[in-house]
Amino acid sequence: MEEGDSKFTKRQDARTSLPQFEDERPLFHSNQTPPGPSEPFLLSGNDVKVPYTINRYLRDYQREGIQFIYHNYAKSRGCILGDDMGLGKTVQVIGFLAAVLRKTGTWKDVENNKPQFLLSQKPSEQVQKVFLIVAPLSVLYNWKDELDTWGHFRVVVVHGVRKDEELARVQRGRCEIALTTYETLRLCLDQFNSIDWDAVIVDEAHKIKNPKSQITQAMKDMRCEVRVGLTGTILQNNLEELWCVMDWAIPGCLGSPVGFKNRFSDPIELGQKHTVTKRALAEGRKAVQELAKSLSHWFLRRTKALISDQLPKKDDRVVYCSLTDFQRKVYRAVLDTEDVTLLLQSSGKCHCGSGRPRKKCCYKLNANGVPVRYLYFSYLAILRKVANHVALLQSKEGTSKKQEKYVTAICEQVFRKFPDFTGRCKQAAFEAMSDPVYSGKMKVSVNTLYVYCMAEGLEYHRLDGNTKAKDRVKIVKEFNSSRDVNLCLVSTLAGGLGLNFVGANVVLLFDPTWNPASDLQAIDRVYRIGQCRDVTVFRLISLGTVEEIIYLRQIYKQQLQSSVIGRENARRYFEAVQGTEGQAGELFGIRNLFRLQTDGTCLTHRILEREGRVEVGITTARTQALDERLQEPVSTHPFTDPCLKRFFFPPISPLFVPIIHLFPRHDRRTHGGLQHVSYTHSNQKVVGSSRAEDHLSRAAVRDVFELNKHSQLLANQLPDSSETQSSDPVLHTDHVDGDRTLQEYGRPYNEHPVKHNIKTSYRLNNVTVIVGETPSSMCR
Repeated sequence: MEEGDSKFTKRQDARTSLPQFEDERPLFHSNQTPPGPSEPFLLSGNDVKVPYTINRYLRDYQREGIQFIYHNYAKSRGCILGDDMGLGKTVQVIGFLAAVLRKTGTWKDVENNKPQFLLSQKPSEQVQKVFLIVAPLSVLYNWKDELDTWGHFRVVVVHGVRKDEELARVQRGRCEIALTTYETLRLCLDQFNSIDWDAVIVDEAHKIKNPKSQITQAMKDMRCEVRVGLTGTILQNNLEELWCVMDWAIPGCLGSPVGFKNRFSDPIELGQKHTVTKRALAEGRKAVQELAKSLSHWFLRRTKALISDQLPKKDDRVVYCSLTDFQRKVYRAVLDTEDVTLLLQSSGKCHCGSGRPRKKCCYKLNANGVPVRYLYFSYLAILRKVANHVALLQSKEGTSKKQEKYVTAICEQVFRKFPDFTGRCKQAAFEAMSDPVYSGKMKVSVNTLYVYCMAEGLEYHRLDGNTKAKDRVKIVKEFNSSRDVNLCLVSTLAGGLGLNFVGANVVLLFDPTWNPASDLQAIDRVYRIGQCRDVTVFRLISLGTVEEIIYLRQIYKQQLQSSVIGRENARRYFEAVQGTEGQAGELFGIRNLFRLQTDGTCLTHRILEREGRVEVGITTARTQALDERLQEPVSTHPFTDPCLKRFFFPPISPLFVPIIHLFPRHDRRTHGGLQHVSYTHSNQKVVGSSRAEDHLSRAAVRDVFELNKHSQLLANQLPDSSETQSSDPVLHTDHVDGDRTLQEYGRPYNEHPVKHNIKTSYRLNNVTVIVGETPSSMCR
């Protein structure tokens, strides 16, 4: 033993004579100076610090994130790091681990990472701390690569056939960090619980959003006080998901599920209704503030606004493509089937007089003996396929015989009206989804991509759910580095996690997903740190179909997320309230899904136009007040306000857009002319808050909680002008010069001596604006 120690000392002395930076990690671009200070980042007075090798590459907000994690770790409690996608949550966790494991980022760490037979000779240096990182399989090896890049850590991957062997190494104290997947942890929970983990760090923590899932139950059964979750999308579908993730990290922090629903979920979601009363809106905004206060100790979120100067521009366009005549006929034929009729009537009372719903009484089965409850998802999937391309209705390899038989029976029923379909679907043009009779929205993108790739002689890669984890990394690296491969076909779900496609700058989303986070994560594989070119996104939506409802539900969920997580006064577009009986509105319920909008109409356009009229009314009232006080004529046209201009679109008449706009380097004739698009808008300008909504929210809170009046008026109803002038700084002026009359938000103001004394009213579209006198019927 003494001889071994002597050899170790001699070797250590020899290493000290080498340049220290030779084994430093990380070390990027050795010919460039790191942007940050070359000194450690101190986390506590106990000499816990992020090594200078890592700190020199960190941004200020990342240091703040490391401090946040360590602060909760030191108090033996969990937390959630909810930074937006692409802000470096992985690096922040690695910085935290390097600090608590007392890493230096130099050759000294290498000496401490000797092989097991050398470690056994020095029992005093056995690992005292061990951390578990749980991540989806798709990013598991990415974590391993990042840990190796940013430091000298002893890491084992507990997955696959060697998981028992690697767990034994952890139990013997031979590693510092263990990596595993959700499924492996669920299957081997007892073995993992036999280890005294200092902290459990969970990547993509929104996977714990369902309290009834087996993964959530396993994660809650983990014996570890410090639970750190990483997710940029903690709220994806509803507020109950937020409660579930937070309750895993800090049990009981938001109370019971029932208490959380009554205190937060119900008032917040009801407050997002378009025709809500002032009281409901005020209570919803107040609940958001209380929830934000409750989360402040355990939840930290930053957005890409922090690095906006380091990112290129992004244009996120939603393109509504008309169905072909054939698609429309097939879609209508599906809706006219007996099964869909049975579905639409399933919730009504049974004719037998029992008082029970039809689906639970005499109409449990369809004509083929299939339970009605099974029809919903089957026909929903069929409608989505028709909206994309009728060719998708053909059975594919891997389809189960039962499912194939069922779908075939449905298709036979639908295609009785189209006898030429069977023969035509065997043609090459149909298989390539380029037959103009059947293609619908596909001709907008697939034809373009096909012609473009053929003209350029490009190759392509494919990445989907069947791609192995190790092959994914290889495909991404080759795509980003190769000049020969300019196209990668990626499924939304497979491409949404842990991938870096900065080699691309155009994203085409063929069909929307129910979860907006899935589409956003797929887009952020391209639009992230490291992207040097402007990014263009095209979301293709089949006009008037179930796809439009899916997209509108995305907007509903994103507005909820903007309100709760983003702490914004999100616009209230919809009459619908999710999960509330009798509040299906235009979004929820089976009747909204199984319908086809009237030819040439766009539900999204009508909803945005309705919200635009509300904002015009608010702006008109503000403009009128300023006009009367300044004794100057002011235009009330909606396009005079750039904030409102985005709500007013061209008429819904067909718009022919040259497909050359997608790839402007080629002559239009190369692509075969023009393609049909019905309507388009910017997704970025739809999501979030507005100045008008800020004004309405402030007015509701003031009237309900401060002035105790008007609580039952509609929140969108314009208040008395004189009251508004004297109560809200938005309507006041700061008359410095003739060109600057509108006061900026948040600036102090002085009451203008000229009082309002004009009484009039006028119509603006469907809005009646009353100036100077509130009708007695509206007074409370």
